Amino acid sequence: MTTAYDGGRQGLQAGFTLIEVIVAMAIIATVMTALFRMQSGTINLAGADDFQTAARYLAAKALAQIELSINDPELKGEFDQAFKGYTWQCEVTDVAANLSDIMPDLAEEAGTLKKIDLTITRKQGDRSYHVETFRFAPAS
Repeated sequence: MTTAYDGGRQGLQAGFTLIEVIVAMAIIATVMTALFRMQSGTINLAGADDFQTAARYLAAKALAQIELSINDPELKGEFDQAFKGYTWQCEVTDVAANLSDIMPDLAEEAGTLKKIDLTITRKQGDRSYHVETFRFAPAS
């Protein structure tokens, strides 16, 4: 004998209703979407970190090369096989400065102050790293 009216059927049926299944699927879909977004963000951050680390090293390497030919107004190039896909471009400009005020001992050896704008880029990923620095170029 049943205690609730079940339309003439004997016993109660066990299981989930359609509404319960839909709600459970919506919760699972929301959680999975959040997990995938978090994983994607982590991968993007790791890629940005790798680029920043490599770009700092490559900028120091390029600056050493630029200092050898600092009187060339525009320099550019690519890096060796270990950093394939990375390129650098540099613009060197003279800075109008009275260096005898700053370095009175070197007033006779007049040189120029150079502004160096260096950009490191990677062909894939649209990432770039910019360095702006100044160097003193003695008169030749």
